[in-house]
Amino acid sequence: MSGIDIDLSDSDFSANRSRLGRIKHKVMELPSKLRLASQGAWRGKERGLAVITGVFLSSLVITTVLAYGVGLSQLFFEESLKSEPFDAKIEYGRTPVENSTGWSNNTTVMKSVCDELLEDFSEFNDCTLVLGRQGIHSGGFFNREFVVAQPLEMREISATSNPYWSNVTFTYPEADANGPPISNMRAIRFLGPGAFDGELADRLGENIIPGLGEWPSPENMNESRGIILPSTIASQAQANVGDKLDSLTFAYVVDESTLVEGSITDENCKGEITPENNEMIYCRMWMTVENLTVMGIYEPWDFGNPTLPFNPIFTTWETLDESQRGTLMFHDHMYLGVTIDRTQLPTTSTDDAEEWLEDLGTRVQAGNYTDEGVELYYTDIVTGTITFLNIFLGLIQIFDYIIMIPIVILSIAVLIYGLVLSLEQRRREVSIHRVIGADGSTLQGMVLLELFVMSSVAWLIGYILALLAVPIVLSAVGFMEFRTGDFDVNPTLGIWSTLFTAVTTLGLALLFGRSRARDFIELEIEEGVKKTSKKSEPKRWLHWTAFLFGMLAVVDTWLEMNGSEDGIVSNFFIEGLIGIFGPFALWIGGALLLGRIGAKGPQIMQVIFGRTPLLKDVKRGLKGSGSAESVNRLAVIMLLTLSIVTLAAVQGYTGTLVDEKTVDATVGSDLQIQMEQNINKSEMISIIKEYADSDVTPIATTVPQLALSDELGGENLQTYVLLENSNDVLKWSEQALPGDDIDDALDAYQNGGFSAGQDAAYSLDLPGSDRGGDENRLDDELLKRSDEKSDVLSLVWEKLEFNFSAGGSVETDPIGLFFSYTDLMVGDWSGLTLTEQDMNERNLGRVDVSYTNFSGSDLSNVNLSESIFFNTDLSGADLTGANLENAIIVNFQGGSIENADLTDANLNGLFGQVDLSSAVLSNTTCPDGTNSDDTSCVNGVSATPPPLAAPLFLADTSVRLEITKFSTELYYMGVHEYFPGIDSSVASATLIIGEEKWRSLVGDDAADNYTSTTWIIRVDGVEGDDLESLASQLEADSRVSETLDWSSTHKEVERNGGLIFGTPGLLSLQFVVASVAAVASSFVFLSLVLNQRQKELAVLQAIGASPNQIIRLVLFEILSIVIVSMALGVLLGVGLALSFNGFFDIFGFIFQIFGGSSTVIERTLVYPWTQIVLVSIAVFAAVVVALLVTTRKALKSDLASVLKGE
Repeated sequence: MSGIDIDLSDSDFSANRSRLGRIKHKVMELPSKLRLASQGAWRGKERGLAVITGVFLSSLVITTVLAYGVGLSQLFFEESLKSEPFDAKIEYGRTPVENSTGWSNNTTVMKSVCDELLEDFSEFNDCTLVLGRQGIHSGGFFNREFVVAQPLEMREISATSNPYWSNVTFTYPEADANGPPISNMRAIRFLGPGAFDGELADRLGENIIPGLGEWPSPENMNESRGIILPSTIASQAQANVGDKLDSLTFAYVVDESTLVEGSITDENCKGEITPENNEMIYCRMWMTVENLTVMGIYEPWDFGNPTLPFNPIFTTWETLDESQRGTLMFHDHMYLGVTIDRTQLPTTSTDDAEEWLEDLGTRVQAGNYTDEGVELYYTDIVTGTITFLNIFLGLIQIFDYIIMIPIVILSIAVLIYGLVLSLEQRRREVSIHRVIGADGSTLQGMVLLELFVMSSVAWLIGYILALLAVPIVLSAVGFMEFRTGDFDVNPTLGIWSTLFTAVTTLGLALLFGRSRARDFIELEIEEGVKKTSKKSEPKRWLHWTAFLFGMLAVVDTWLEMNGSEDGIVSNFFIEGLIGIFGPFALWIGGALLLGRIGAKGPQIMQVIFGRTPLLKDVKRGLKGSGSAESVNRLAVIMLLTLSIVTLAAVQGYTGTLVDEKTVDATVGSDLQIQMEQNINKSEMISIIKEYADSDVTPIATTVPQLALSDELGGENLQTYVLLENSNDVLKWSEQALPGDDIDDALDAYQNGGFSAGQDAAYSLDLPGSDRGGDENRLDDELLKRSDEKSDVLSLVWEKLEFNFSAGGSVETDPIGLFFSYTDLMVGDWSGLTLTEQDMNERNLGRVDVSYTNFSGSDLSNVNLSESIFFNTDLSGADLTGANLENAIIVNFQGGSIENADLTDANLNGLFGQVDLSSAVLSNTTCPDGTNSDDTSCVNGVSATPPPLAAPLFLADTSVRLEITKFSTELYYMGVHEYFPGIDSSVASATLIIGEEKWRSLVGDDAADNYTSTTWIIRVDGVEGDDLESLASQLEADSRVSETLDWSSTHKEVERNGGLIFGTPGLLSLQFVVASVAAVASSFVFLSLVLNQRQKELAVLQAIGASPNQIIRLVLFEILSIVIVSMALGVLLGVGLALSFNGFFDIFGFIFQIFGGSSTVIERTLVYPWTQIVLVSIAVFAAVVVALLVTTRKALKSDLASVLKGE
């Protein structure tokens, strides 16, 4: 080497380089430094395992949480798009006006607009002209225009060959219940030829029920004048594919006004006048098409975006002539239905999709189309779906992200503790490098570069594994139960989300590593070579504060689960804070405090086994153990992991059970069947046997209902009857009934007891009504007749009967007769909420206002002659000068005229059942023609039915309606929450009585011959796919209106984990990750801890301890720490699971408000000890293996080298 000359310049020395030169030099050296760092990382892989484990877990968990949100968004988005085949409703730019520009009522022109859209916009892949709902001409669900625009409403279908069509009702209350108040009638859509081929045909045809026709081609649809029916309508009419329909009549809107304006009158409306709950009045005309053929029957779509009416009847516009089409288009009943090429629609996030759709809509609206210059308004259905989606998805994601906080904290804790242990072992190495001349920055760079290499590999593996795991997490149908294939998601993260995971994990590792390495470098060389260093004392007061705050959540939940109504506090806000933050405070504070006890495991073991021969020869070694900081960290990690394992297992299995109980409450048993006509029990069983296997013995029950009130004349309360045989059918839960013993509660009903929902208890002034005061408080308990808080009430059932003094009627049921009378009305104003409305001087004529609320409204000088008021609320209404001549008012178990002002009103010929004394009478014409100032209308209503009702009675009929009261005594046995198979949203305002008391009211003859349309069935031995198949066969029966089976219903809720979609997957993820973390961290951490103690073990060996003694010493010392920490971890997990119940209750309440959920089943905790024990055994086995491997390795090391610290 001496013969070689090396030329060096000043720039070759770092001190003489410019800043640019130093940067260039660092870049040039980076590959070699990375190579050396990789080699160093590989050589130190044993100590690096802790870092790799921590970074891997952090990357896995954080990426999973973010990717889960993306996957959940994709999944909900994909599912929500299935509720409506059309992606956009493209309307006229503004409401059509005669002789104005920008629109056309020529179908050929509008078809050309469709063609231009498909040609100009690659985003569209199909388009057709539709005659249906009016134009909205405004964006957003919350604009008034959205509820004003009306669909084409069905009125009637006639078919000579099928008389059942005359019984079909086209009212569709579900539409109102699942959207804004637009229309509660079934709609019809007239589709252009584009809907019968291409993408639209594929989408519309997906729901055609196999074996019940197909979505036809344009030629077949036009030739047959086809019609496609929803299965609910087909079932009512007992219609089949191929049936011929003589005519179909529907209604379209020609004018509208607000209720306040009231400009729609008989004078300017030649059609029907129909008020709606959207506070509008419409003038509708009827239109009829003839000679139709049923081409298919489809399964209704789920309720979703309300822009287009739900589940309409479909037919082709070819059934209309050009004049009819023009009329509908002129009245704005036209739109272009388009589909978007969904492969172009961004699915990475709803924000990206909204931006893409907004741009598309803007570009569509910017153009003029065809030579007619047609202007368009783009009503985007998909964006509207996203708006609704974001509300529910946001709530779900907040909930799911919060329950993932523990596993995120755990992964970060493993990362930090792993870094501490790994870097702790490099302190001596760093000090030795300093001795030989290395500067601080170089050493720090060396440590951080090796750390970066290891962390990058761990981050990448965790990132990839997380993306692969998310679809599995989303496919969870229960705790640790998965069903794939139901959907397809691709939860890829965007660049910023990926950077976030990298920065969070790698950044945290490097940041903490830099701080720790700097501490080592700043140590004196002599101190760095030592094995100990000074540590700051932890803030124990903070740990105790967190732990005690968390215990409040435990106590609060425990009190509520054991019957207390309010728990610790009654203030919902304070209770919410405790319920949300308490579990996390308990977990962190508890782990840090109990970790100290876990680290004292050897001392605890010594107390337990100190006097036994078991520890005789290792007792001295045990006395000094448990003091090292690394041992404390190991105890805390064991506590954190085992507590999460317990939390996830308990809440996971509890959620699975809650889902099952939710289905029990919804269906009632195995099947719930809605029949078209009332039938008795034997007929129901006979129908089941027609389709079930011969070895199946069905058991059926129904739930009779009646209205009861107390004897003092309080409000009528809906009452359910528990039949004696129903115990064998209904699936009860302890939560449903008073007390905690189902059999005792059911026996109490049959022995004269009754229960009340909370609102019903309030009405009857009974305990349990949440009225306030100790006397009104009632925990979940079953009262006996002799209990102080029980009470014996006389409950009254009223029966409405005819009392004929002459003549008669073929209809024996007065209620049935009055409903027949409603068919004679020319207007339907029934079921509306019209409180405090100004409707004076309206000429409403002959209308049905049954069940409408007019309380406080101005009805002065209104004409309602010959109208029917069945249970109509007229309380406080101003009826001065009103014309009610020959009207029918029946206030039976509802309705009121209390304080109604009937001054100058005409009640001549008023018929029915009403107490006129509760109204204000002044110069009123009484029903018998007298003046109220003379007679006070003491004779009440007329005994002669009004002329319009004459066909419903025999000639010369004179009749009074009488209410007969039947009473029975029952004792109060407590509060119920729901009745299996009955809509739980109304349970709070109901009573439940036993069969015996029901019979005493209605009589044995009525009870024995009771018939119903709703039956709940138990079919032992039929479950899963077989049960779904049986339900499908029954629903296809023309006698059956609808079926609900346990298996299908369970599939709809089993992903909810007792509350919200995706919970089982996240809890399963927590369980798996925490289990893996417990096993891996115990193995890795123990290896590092024992590696640090090699010198201590070598000293023991040098002074004569045998290898077996040393192994026993280490086993007893570490295992005592692990066992105590694991036991404390499980105990902490039980407390954590208990405290989380309050958290679930809070979100359950919020989700009930926003999601419309009516039944929130109590989360009675289930403890799956088998799974918890298995994980504990796995952790214990990993600890033993780590101990044996590491200890034997230490004992095989060269004793002299170890003692010298080499």
